[in-house]
Amino acid sequence: MKIKRHLLIVDENPYVVDILVQTLNKDFKITVANSGQEAARLLIQGNRFDSVLTELELPFFSGLELTKLIRMSRLTAQIPIVILSNASDSTTRIECLEKGVDAFISKPFNPLEVKAKLHSLLRRTDLSVEETQKSLPVRFSAKSKPLWLQRSRILSMLLGDYAVS
Repeated sequence: MKIKRHLLIVDENPYVVDILVQTLNKDFKITVANSGQEAARLLIQGNRFDSVLTELELPFFSGLELTKLIRMSRLTAQIPIVILSNASDSTTRIECLEKGVDAFISKPFNPLEVKAKLHSLLRRTDLSVEETQKSLPVRFSAKSKPLWLQRSRILSMLLGDYAVS
């Protein structure tokens, strides 16, 4: 039996989410977040995802801010991120790629193309992880802070006045 990969879908449009879930649920275990802030909270709480599929233009906490949060931790930095967006200009696509996004798919999209892109990125991630594990010894540091303890502007936005030590 093939183990399903865990996919985080972040989009506030229930129609888009429904199409993606219908297309991807046979291949992925899916968690849906209706906002970037909800997705960030899932990540900060320690939920593990094999890939993230997010809308770019989310209110309050955008797809690029979510990408920044994912890339700032060693635990999540290698997660493939795919952006879905209505933005059709190349400047936006280039900015996304330069800020750590692995793929950009314009809306309207073919859900089978999204599926193929996710599988392609996960194959590459698997190869990269295998090569890293073979060549480098794993070292854990007692001084490393978990993602939820790292201070940042993003956490301050999410947690408000809650003190993080």
